[in-house]
Amino acid sequence: MRLSAFRITLEKKILTAICFGILCVMSIAAFWPFSFHPVNHVAWLSNENGLRFNGRGIVLSPKGFEFPEGQSLTGISLELWLESSQDKYSTALLSFSSAENPDQFRLRQACGSLLILQEPFATSRHSAMTSFWVRGAFQAHKRRFIAITSGTQGTAVYLNGIRAENVPTFKITSKDFSGRLIVGASSTAYDTWRGKFFGLAIFGHELAATQVSEHYQAWLTGQPYVLKSDQPAALYTFADRSGNTVHDEVIPGPDLVIPVSFSIQYKPFLKSPWREFYPNQAYFRDVLVNVAGFIPLGFFFCMLFSSSEASRKAMVATITLGALFSLTIEILQGFIPMRDSGTTDILTNTLGTALGIMLYRGGALEVLLRQLESRMSQNTNPEQS
Repeated sequence: MRLSAFRITLEKKILTAICFGILCVMSIAAFWPFSFHPVNHVAWLSNENGLRFNGRGIVLSPKGFEFPEGQSLTGISLELWLESSQDKYSTALLSFSSAENPDQFRLRQACGSLLILQEPFATSRHSAMTSFWVRGAFQAHKRRFIAITSGTQGTAVYLNGIRAENVPTFKITSKDFSGRLIVGASSTAYDTWRGKFFGLAIFGHELAATQVSEHYQAWLTGQPYVLKSDQPAALYTFADRSGNTVHDEVIPGPDLVIPVSFSIQYKPFLKSPWREFYPNQAYFRDVLVNVAGFIPLGFFFCMLFSSSEASRKAMVATITLGALFSLTIEILQGFIPMRDSGTTDILTNTLGTALGIMLYRGGALEVLLRQLESRMSQNTNPEQS
């Protein structure tokens, strides 16, 4: 009798250790690398004007852009002089964002293409967003001059001074550029760009093709100051070479700040499932991983909470534990820049916990043990096989 009680106690301790190990492993997977204030990986170039973005890097304006009162809302231009480190992945490049509308205006490097996205007002519907592609905009370790200029006739995009796209139905106004300028990272998610930035200019009016060509030659020959004759609203030549401020050459334009720590400016907290959903392979892979990752928790904790078989009380306790543990993870991930905070994971984690309980109730452990015992007996008695 004492031997039986000792065996039960020992099994309980082993099971408790297994459950504790599961929580530890899942916590490490959820919070690694445990950095709430990671270093901002942006550095000045040593041999020329510019900044290097090494991934997990961000440069931004401390406040939104303000254009002169009475200025036309139908003309705006943006010029970028840069060099990407890769052309195989899709990453955030630049955005104008605000708390009211974080996805207001965005540029993405999509492998070798430029993707321009515009969302005129904050909404949960994907149909409110408009976009278009510019093919061949990037090549790894090759400098590119990208000019985007928009007016009453639509939007034109130039690559190295030559017109590459013209979209009459896509129009950009100064309202799209009224938010904070964020360079090198997304405003809402951990999505960062790698490469070098040599220059950036914003104009509160549409540029002619001849002006774009002249500006390309100015950046190419290292004479960006000639752009001042065309009255830019902001001009960043990245000539500071040190410090944590990128000064605007146009006074009183806003300077850009290089923060010490990397952060996501408008990261959603417990993002709703319908805003997280996206019909691609990565989304469904994440769903499967989150379901499968909580199956061991449901299986072993239901076993721990059950005296002999899975009672209703043990199942409810396990489901509650799985949901609360997942909720805790998502809340804490809201403060870690490299992690997302959403409610989809809570649902999928709870589903995984329930599947673990079902496996335990279905006698999966007994079947597994019998199979192991059978194989062990075959290995010890080869003549019987």
